Amino acid sequence: MPERRLEGKIKYFVEFLALLTTIFALQLILIGPILGFLRVSAIFMLLVLIMAFILYPARAKWEKVNLIDVAFMILALIGMMYIILNYDYLVTIRIEDLTPVTPMEILLGTITIITLLEASRRIIGLPMSIILLILILYAIFGKSLPPPLTHSGFSYEWIIEKVYLTTKGIFGLPISVVVSLAYTFVLYGVVLEQTGVIKTFLDFAYRLFGKTRGASAKSCITAGTLVGMASGLPMSTTYVIGMPTIPEMIKSGYKPHIAGAIAAVTGTAAQIMPPVLGVAAFVVAQMMNVHYIEVAKMSLIPALLFYFSFFLIVHFEALKHNVGKVEYAPIPLAKIFKGGFYVFLISIGLLVYLLVQFYPAGLAAFYASLGAILIALIKKENRNLRVLYRILVRTGTLSIYIAVACAAAGVIIALLVETGLNIKFTSLVMTIGHENLGLALILSAIAVLILGMGMPSIPAYITGASIFVPALAKLGISPAAAHMFCFYYAILYSITPPVAFATYAGAQLAKADMMKTGFAGVRLGFLTYVVPFLFVFNPALLLITMDPLKITTQILIAIVAVFFLSLGLAGYFLGSLRMLQRILLLVAGLLMIIPYMVTILAGLLLGVLTISISYYANRKIATPS
Repeated sequence: MPERRLEGKIKYFVEFLALLTTIFALQLILIGPILGFLRVSAIFMLLVLIMAFILYPARAKWEKVNLIDVAFMILALIGMMYIILNYDYLVTIRIEDLTPVTPMEILLGTITIITLLEASRRIIGLPMSIILLILILYAIFGKSLPPPLTHSGFSYEWIIEKVYLTTKGIFGLPISVVVSLAYTFVLYGVVLEQTGVIKTFLDFAYRLFGKTRGASAKSCITAGTLVGMASGLPMSTTYVIGMPTIPEMIKSGYKPHIAGAIAAVTGTAAQIMPPVLGVAAFVVAQMMNVHYIEVAKMSLIPALLFYFSFFLIVHFEALKHNVGKVEYAPIPLAKIFKGGFYVFLISIGLLVYLLVQFYPAGLAAFYASLGAILIALIKKENRNLRVLYRILVRTGTLSIYIAVACAAAGVIIALLVETGLNIKFTSLVMTIGHENLGLALILSAIAVLILGMGMPSIPAYITGASIFVPALAKLGISPAAAHMFCFYYAILYSITPPVAFATYAGAQLAKADMMKTGFAGVRLGFLTYVVPFLFVFNPALLLITMDPLKITTQILIAIVAVFFLSLGLAGYFLGSLRMLQRILLLVAGLLMIIPYMVTILAGLLLGVLTISISYYANRKIATPS
């Protein structure tokens, strides 16, 4: 649902709440939850929910705040105030599973769940609310279902206790991720946006690729990756980078739906690119109980393989469709640097340094944000308290989406774990995996993708990891590879139809058909679907082994496989490829992923033969007798 355009007193009220939310979240990162985590989570969610019901209408045509919005704000206030005022009783006197849930707590818990369902529907969409409702109904009525879905049965009072009165549901791990990790990374992206740094990314990208074929697309990829690493939000990155680059791509010769898809895939893929990746990568580190640098190291080779493929595809698309060069007057690097690029370089350097020094990720991002603000003061236009005010307010309003999504994900995880449904999924994957590991991986990938269609990448990853990592690990896959597998598929919701938010943003900017753009995004970003299988079957690509020969061998095999796949996806190599040639190249690349010498050699032979035949055929056409 789009945000309302607020004016007058209600606008200033929301800005005040957003400012208060940001200050409250930042002090939690600096000094910790001294009031108790359950209480501070309730305070944070109260602020978020009130803003949510003002900013996001129940129906798109309701432009002004009405009585329904006010009613939901009051309900949110009542539900959260009980937790805030009764914190001592809930954490020191009340005993989980022993102390009865009172009628008042049942009423207040029901009210809170309803407000969360409605906030999720307004902000994220109906699928998230439907998932929540299905799991609640499953907890109550699952005992009547046939095996293997049946369970012993849970009362509604039990649901209220787990979801509302403890730190297992609404106030669980996902919300702790928001206040301890995600918030300051959102802040960092907003600082770069509000101080005018992001616009220098495009100048830098055009400086690199301005004289090459497909420069508009290559510049979009480069600049979008820098933006996406800072924001970690695929849809907003697509809008930020797509507005200036999509018209340029279309003007230079790319078809509108291809231009929109390139921007969308760029906004999504930035979340897998070190050194920063997206916010979700820090959650991966927390779930794996390793330092973030380990996640960045594991992401490096897979990310480079994807970008190698992405650049190849857009280059061959440019050749196939005779895309011209852009008319661009190169800006000197010194001028780009002076224009604000230095703020990004210094602040990102500070962030990486602090992470290497084992600072908590949230605190490192805060210091990087603070450093960026101080460095940006060199420019006269940033020496204004209004800039700081806009940064704090914008961060507060952007946090609404991720906070509501993570609160809903907390409920989902609680019900999955407590009802044992995650164990049932694990058993199913293990049963299939003992027969066919590849089929088990495909099933897991589809399941995480479906979860991602109902929620953003962070809750989708947390939920997917809690279900499938144990199952994949029991099938012999390294836990690191299993976590990274779930991480990759959790971020792909934004380019996977039918819920492809980033792709649809690109389609809107390109004025192209949404579904056509969606399927183009899947084709252009196809390697993001394939790379997880690459590192599961070849874990040396994650750099978790110290054997340089094994790492080098697997990287070389992966490069060749990715090259074949890229040619097949682009449909071009020294000339247009026929459909049969494209299919053979795709088969060759997929065969080389399978970790058996016979399949690797078969794929290599098939790919080389197909390219050779294509080469001689195009050469014969070019030089007729």
